Amino acid sequence: MRDLQLKYFFTVANEGSIRKAAEKLNLAASALSRRITQIEEDLGVPMFERHARGLRLTDAGQIYFDYARTTLRQEAWAIGEIEAIKNLRRGQIRVVCVEGAIGGIMSEAIAKFRPKSPNVNLSVTRAGSTGVVRSVAADEAELGLAFDPPTHRDVMVIAEVPAPLYAVFAPGFPLPDEPLSLAYLATLPLAIPPDSSYGIRDVIDRVMRQNADIELNPPLLCDSIYGLAGFALRGQGVSILPMCAVTDEVRAGRLLLRSLSDPPLRDARLVLMGRRHRELPAVARRFCAILTRSMQAASH
Repeated sequence: MRDLQLKYFFTVANEGSIRKAAEKLNLAASALSRRITQIEEDLGVPMFERHARGLRLTDAGQIYFDYARTTLRQEAWAIGEIEAIKNLRRGQIRVVCVEGAIGGIMSEAIAKFRPKSPNVNLSVTRAGSTGVVRSVAADEAELGLAFDPPTHRDVMVIAEVPAPLYAVFAPGFPLPDEPLSLAYLATLPLAIPPDSSYGIRDVIDRVMRQNADIELNPPLLCDSIYGLAGFALRGQGVSILPMCAVTDEVRAGRLLLRSLSDPPLRDARLVLMGRRHRELPAVARRFCAILTRSMQAASH
């Protein structure tokens, strides 16, 4: 009964609305409202402030919310460990990943993981690097894979590998046979991500902050790795991407790479993350180990 109360309270707090939480829990809104009222009566203090736009946690409610989140997370971990001990090889792993790593590194890890764990459900969601960090911090995913992500106090690094950025271009596009600077690339037709929520663009912006004379006016801003690669594939100009995003095209000779000379571009990393102070379930640890090996193989 207590676990149900925690689940109901946690969902209402997350949704900020009795109606939305009731829909998510498949309960009548009136029944859920009575449950929340009962919790407040049992504890003798309001958990929510009622506003026209929804519910907001009180100070006491925030304390109870943190307790509920921790308790529900520990329960999920315990159940996962018990299932692993029973050797049922069941469970669920939620991963949020930058697009450039899905087709190669992530797909390879999944292919190696699935034969030994066919009953494990994998959920892989795409996001920019900032979104990856945000999802892991909010406990919406067990694992996050991001390109040069921002730091967060609730997120820890599990593994990281070098993932330098390259100038990516089609055969026949005229480029010097030497490492290129961002200042030089700025004189060419360039395709880059639209804003710094994407790790690639964040690194580019860092170089620009260090070099005030660089002015970028790219003809294409695109939030898709495939769109950026397609720009280069069709000989329209140059994209800035990590090798893992265009491995197949480079191996097939459809795209070429040129090293970049600016240190932030040259020293970028691909980072695997988890939530700090949260122990991964056994099945997630197995996948994490396989994914780490895929990252290491791709970096060589």
